[in-house]
Amino acid sequence: MSWDIFIKMKHRIALINISFNPFSLQDLPSVLAIERLSYPHPWSEQQFIDSLNNPQIMADLILLDGKIVGYALSLRAPDFADLLNICIHPKKQRRGLGEALFNRVLQQLQSIKITTIFLEVRSSNQSAFLFYQQLGFEIIDTRKAYYSNGEDAKIMRFQSAIKK
Repeated sequence: MSWDIFIKMKHRIALINISFNPFSLQDLPSVLAIERLSYPHPWSEQQFIDSLNNPQIMADLILLDGKIVGYALSLRAPDFADLLNICIHPKKQRRGLGEALFNRVLQQLQSIKITTIFLEVRSSNQSAFLFYQQLGFEIIDTRKAYYSNGEDAKIMRFQSAIKK
């Protein structure tokens, strides 16, 4: 699916061409490069492989002009999903691509009647925290020392109605 999206960037409107594809093992080199540029504690190659081999994982890519610029992985459960990882290349952030990718994930989850999404975000990751709040996530709890470096995670929840 390809979308042309108008975005406003500092008093300028630009037309961008985005599309979405399933994320498969052949896409791993591009995704790992983005992951390593984006996070001080990136996922390992094995974490991605294990996720992609799990039949309960939904894995999507967002492409800009045919090039991978982001990805999302969600773990489905019967009545909710965990957003495990969503990322946009640092040089392509703040252009509406993260929101477009999240909306794609949300649309897919709603199509199978899942309306609740959970995620954990590092307490220190203020830009991600603000992004998730803008999408409609709310903090519901804290996991103490959740990450390997002892950092806490904020647990966030998104609740939507199924669109008909």
